[in-house]
Amino acid sequence: MHDTQAHGTQSGNTVGIGELAARTGLPVKTIRYYSDIGLLPESGRSPGGHRRYNTDALSRLRLIQRLRALDTPIAAIAAVMTGEHSLADLVTRELDTVQAQLRGLTWRQGALRALDGCPEPERLRRLALLSEVGSPDEAHDRLVRYWQWALPAGLPRRLARAVIEGAVPEPQASPTSTAVLAYAELHALATGDGRRRQPQSRQVGDVASFYAGIMDACELAAEALASGGQAGNAEALGHFVRTYARIGGHDDTPAFRTRFRHSAHPGSFPLRYWRHALTVTGEAPPQSIATGPGHLAASLAALHQQVTGLPLAADHPPGP
Repeated sequence: MHDTQAHGTQSGNTVGIGELAARTGLPVKTIRYYSDIGLLPESGRSPGGHRRYNTDALSRLRLIQRLRALDTPIAAIAAVMTGEHSLADLVTRELDTVQAQLRGLTWRQGALRALDGCPEPERLRRLALLSEVGSPDEAHDRLVRYWQWALPAGLPRRLARAVIEGAVPEPQASPTSTAVLAYAELHALATGDGRRRQPQSRQVGDVASFYAGIMDACELAAEALASGGQAGNAEALGHFVRTYARIGGHDDTPAFRTRFRHSAHPGSFPLRYWRHALTVTGEAPPQSIATGPGHLAASLAALHQQVTGLPLAADHPPGP
């Protein structure tokens, strides 16, 4: 005799599997499966060997049924049934999972759009870039690791954290194809053979003063971008160039500015990095002094543009 026969009626303080099936609309085989994997423990067996369940089994089974209707994984439901997590914990965790999945899908959508409608040679170039990125979070972590490698080991921790936070933009939650491609370009710069270290302790000037000076120049540049004032642009540029001059043991002279300008050619690492970072963070001038991930992009892109006179357009045309 099988569990599906008349033993489904209640007996004392227990209920049979057939009664549970009738009251929930679930197939007996599904309830049996939940029981076998421990989601719905048996309270014992009838004299005929049929499964019996406590009367709270109905409420447990309805909870399982409703969570499964939301595609909640069995493992997550099991954690609630065993008391390892509360229902509120499950909802929070599943929401985080869904949001991560949506983020991954929008990133993939942006990547595919970046490959759509461009000439074949450019499509192949972009495909090579995008295929190396992996997930946006992985790309972000690699950018952080690049800056940890690129900065001098003896830099004060607070200053190093400020530089890294300002230099590494967060991937956009709903990125355009242009932003996805720009992030892939940043990733390629930070992981490729041409990556470069930033000024190190072997430089003539004090490296801590150098990075503090760059941050000060960026703050001045952010204020100038927000206000649109030319005087502020000139002050920020002067501070920026003097900081580079000091680290190399030079004075800020016309000759130094000429050398500095010539060193920042269109394919130079800094100009390419800050161009792409600016594409990721957005090109609108900040309304106040910028803070947060990637906030140095607008300032440093503007400062390098002023030094070189080169446009801030990307190295390659954006996707459709």
